[in-house]
Amino acid sequence: MTLPRLSDAQRAWIRSIEWIVAALFAALIAVFHFVNLKHAGGLWRDEAAAVNLALFPSFGEIWSHLEHESFPLLLTMLLGAWNTIGLGGSDLALRAFGMLVGLAVLGALWWNAWRFSASPPVISMLLFGLSPVAIRWGDSLRAYGLGVFFLLLALGLIWNVARSPTRKTVLLAMAGSIFAVQALYQSIFIVAAFCLGGVVVAARRRDWKRALLVISVALPAGLSLLPYLGVIRRANEWNVATEIPIDLPRIWLVLHRALSDPNPLLFWLWVILFSATIITAGVLLVRGKQRKGLDDDREVAWFLLTVIVAVTIAYYIFLTLLKFPTETWYYLVWMGVMAVAIDALLARIVRNGWARAIRMVAVGIIVASLSRAVWQQAGVRMTNLDLVAQRLSTEAGKEDFVLVHPWFCGVTFQRYYRGNAEWSTLPPLADHRLQRLDLFKEQMQREAPIQPVLEKMEATLRAGHTVWLVGHYPFSNPPRPAPTLPRAGEGPDGWRGAPYMMAYGMEVAYYIQSHALEGASLKQPQFPPVNPFENLPVMNFSGWRSSRF
Repeated sequence: MTLPRLSDAQRAWIRSIEWIVAALFAALIAVFHFVNLKHAGGLWRDEAAAVNLALFPSFGEIWSHLEHESFPLLLTMLLGAWNTIGLGGSDLALRAFGMLVGLAVLGALWWNAWRFSASPPVISMLLFGLSPVAIRWGDSLRAYGLGVFFLLLALGLIWNVARSPTRKTVLLAMAGSIFAVQALYQSIFIVAAFCLGGVVVAARRRDWKRALLVISVALPAGLSLLPYLGVIRRANEWNVATEIPIDLPRIWLVLHRALSDPNPLLFWLWVILFSATIITAGVLLVRGKQRKGLDDDREVAWFLLTVIVAVTIAYYIFLTLLKFPTETWYYLVWMGVMAVAIDALLARIVRNGWARAIRMVAVGIIVASLSRAVWQQAGVRMTNLDLVAQRLSTEAGKEDFVLVHPWFCGVTFQRYYRGNAEWSTLPPLADHRLQRLDLFKEQMQREAPIQPVLEKMEATLRAGHTVWLVGHYPFSNPPRPAPTLPRAGEGPDGWRGAPYMMAYGMEVAYYIQSHALEGASLKQPQFPPVNPFENLPVMNFSGWRSSRF
């Protein structure tokens, strides 16, 4: 069956409708960002630490503590400026900053679609713009959204240099690349991959001067990271507490989770469109060689195909060097770049009116089927610790004791707790403004790091007051004593912090089960749902007995 040929007027009408539908799609995504802003609530631990660092009184103090942050200075400076102009006084105002970053990323999708194909970014909005991972974590007060925004700008700008270099295009590409690496350390790997794509285009033309110009784009970005070498070296001294072996199965597991949000079928959409993109690139390369006038298609195909391969390899290298237990937000950069490349290449082959109409209808059906799930995901609170801290500020008595576990949640608790009861983390740390892995590493090397906590619990219970346990403590029936671990660095687990955190929690749980007379769980609101990374239960215990066991 052959579809009837469309007239010029009909093709123009379909193209106009396509742009209108794409604009409505973008407006829907903007609504989801607003829903996230409205429901995200308090700052979770990493966000609270980022804001705390930005509010340090001097640049010198910020710089001396930068090794306790995961990013270069850009986010810290922007949050500091946001506070300076009077917009940092509330969680909602701070989250407005994050929403603006998320909307800027949406704008970058449109800008790249126009640069590469002069078409609306319906595919990149479907794969990336609509993703709850991009909405929630891209809008969070972390540097992932900023990094994606500037990397997408750098992608289009470096393409400009590869295609038609001028002083203006080169300088803009350099600026975009510098901002990208000042947002995320790993951006230097991605910028290098973009430049490799430009070099391939220039080499195909045998224009070696242009190839050098493309390479020169990455040099200022790389040089701008040199001042951070000391910061990175100091951070590596205690990051061993979080390092784990990273292999391809682990990366694939988390990436699969990121691509499957909010529906597992979305993962298969990624697979189908990614495969179609590789085939499309091959078609464009062959067709451009056979038919004159399609050289632009070939250059786009060479550039983006190189970017797809190089970014994937570069990001894999970065993750294996990092050795961190990655989560879904670590893959935002890869997802954003791939979505733009997929969109740009498929748009080059979907040019006739019927193909555009079919694509528009298919995208509309998928968006309609996903929107409810995206809405629900956008309505997730980032933490419940703000509510817990506010409640304990009024319910915990002056002589009570509050214990927060794991230790890194102390950053959030300190931001919101205003009560009179003494509180501590497990193990106790001297500073809860930032994620102080250095202090935690010191505690792991001590003989009995949580003994002061046990003594405080005993004194509180003996005096007839209440111990409040915030967090997940491994209570068991029958109670089990914690394993005896050697000091960190001397046992089979090396410097890994997870076994020590588990042992500390078991020791407190066993102590409570051995000595407390009464215990109860604090009921908490079940709606809206809370980010599972910081949704902590609360229990209170009172009474004293010498020992049950």
